[in-house]
Amino acid sequence: MYRLDVTFGLFGTYLALILPYIAVTIPFNVLLLTGFLRDFPEEMEQAVVMDGVGLWRMAWKIVFPLMQPVVATLAILNVIYFWNEFPFAVTLINDPNLTTVSLGVSQFQGVYNVNYDAMMASATLVLLPQPAIYAAFQKQVIAGLTSGAVRSPLRTPTS
Repeated sequence: MYRLDVTFGLFGTYLALILPYIAVTIPFNVLLLTGFLRDFPEEMEQAVVMDGVGLWRMAWKIVFPLMQPVVATLAILNVIYFWNEFPFAVTLINDPNLTTVSLGVSQFQGVYNVNYDAMMASATLVLLPQPAIYAAFQKQVIAGLTSGAVRSPLRTPTS
């Protein structure tokens, strides 16, 4: 990753962090969205098509609003991941003005000494927003994580 950033002239920029963050989160995001969309009722799609609604309108008016819990879950989990991420930041950022929150906590450690008081205070300030965000959006997270987990049983045709 370091060599790619240096080769493309991205080293020491925010783009050097944004691209790996996107690449790392894509698999989980796709997995969660795919699990939700597989459980999407086929009858609803057929009814909308029978009403003459086009594909784009069906996506915007029906599918995307129903995906709100999954998208909220992905947003919350990705924000928490980016907030805590350290290895990419320490490797790909060398400008003190571009320091991330987790990288800033580590800067209280010097070569020969560690300012434990400042490090613990800053670590506490870094950790406090995470449980608050999770507590505020707990329903969306649980709904989003469980929405694609259980498939409905097969329906038997009635005569």
